[in-house]
Amino acid sequence: MTIEKNNFIQSLFKSLQTEQYVLLKWMGEDLTQLSDTSDLDILITKEVEEKIAFFIKDSTFFSKVEKETFVGVTHYYLYFKNGDFLQIDLLNKFIRKDVVYLTTNEVFENSITIKGIKTYPASLLFEHTLLFNLLNGSGLPEKYFLHFNKLTKQEQFSILDKFNFKYNTTYTNLTTTTQFNPTHKIAVTTYLKSLKENSFFSKLKHKVAYTKGICSQVRDKKGLIITFSGVDGAGKSTIINDILYLLGGKYRKKIVVLRHRPSLLPIISAWKYGKKQAEQKSVERLPRQGNNNSKVSSYLRFGYYYIDYLLGQFYIWSKYLIRGYTVVYDRYYFDFIIDGKRSNINMSATLPKFLYAFVAKPDLNFFLYADAATIIKRKQELSPSVITQLTKKYLSLFKDFSKKHKGKYIHIENLNKQNTLQTIIHHYLKIA
Repeated sequence: MTIEKNNFIQSLFKSLQTEQYVLLKWMGEDLTQLSDTSDLDILITKEVEEKIAFFIKDSTFFSKVEKETFVGVTHYYLYFKNGDFLQIDLLNKFIRKDVVYLTTNEVFENSITIKGIKTYPASLLFEHTLLFNLLNGSGLPEKYFLHFNKLTKQEQFSILDKFNFKYNTTYTNLTTTTQFNPTHKIAVTTYLKSLKENSFFSKLKHKVAYTKGICSQVRDKKGLIITFSGVDGAGKSTIINDILYLLGGKYRKKIVVLRHRPSLLPIISAWKYGKKQAEQKSVERLPRQGNNNSKVSSYLRFGYYYIDYLLGQFYIWSKYLIRGYTVVYDRYYFDFIIDGKRSNINMSATLPKFLYAFVAKPDLNFFLYADAATIIKRKQELSPSVITQLTKKYLSLFKDFSKKHKGKYIHIENLNKQNTLQTIIHHYLKIA
């Protein structure tokens, strides 16, 4: 953790010393060692939420702050000027959809202080995490199992016994909590229905608020499309894998990865071999090995894939973009213009280039390239002349499209991985 992120976290909890709050899902680890993928979940009162909001607004650490409010929780996404990221979730209710599964009074009344931080005892940590995951159709996550497994057998039995007695469940040992049990979910749901917080009118109020939140998310959440292009050996796959980790792990973005096209329609060979076998053959086959010289066949193949782009763009929009996903394409339509041979297509680039006007325009398009000698050291699949020729064509196309079409078309000489990643993230965060 960097000094900036550490200073902010330490200052935040110092400002809350005399306030009523509970740090949730905390297992006593040193907050100065918080990982890039860790959040801060804090139960707060309305007054404390206002104080934290002011504290965040008054901070000089951030280049950007995003805020989302749902039933029972406000999410803060903090982007530090030095590239760090922190998500803070401020809870005023323990609620899943329209069901309150834990009362705030119980948590506040049983709060304890560890290392100067207000939190809750192990029994409530167990109850909170198991309830949350059980209601979501899963068992206790591994990291919590490992934490509770460090307790003595007597302490484990005490925690399980308390949970079983309260919710009428029958967990026999800690290991059994890691597996989802529908019978236990029914028992827990039956108990929760008896709470006054889940009375008919309360549930109705929560349901309305939950529906409004979902509609607001659909209206306000902005999905993005990012594409990566490059000749084989340009380091595209390595960069994509690292970007997926950064976006999904560090920045908590919902990610979906697509290869080349929306794939609403199967690859053509799937009609002959079946989807599974056709995909296997596609993976095993080296790129640009097709021997199709027929113009008619090439136009038909292109037409088939073009239809997939036309129909698929609406599918991608309705399934992912309106729900705030970042859609990452490993290659995109540009291959049909520059390197149709990859798809066993032998035709002029004129028609595919013209028809791009009707294809969904990604928000960010990255072309990764390197000199032929560097690429051949990485992957010996293309000749130096082909690498040089394709690279020149891609660079020319991206320069042309940056003037004509929506979205950004960025070319990056991929010689230093860290510099490449920083450039990509810089552009992403400017529009995310």
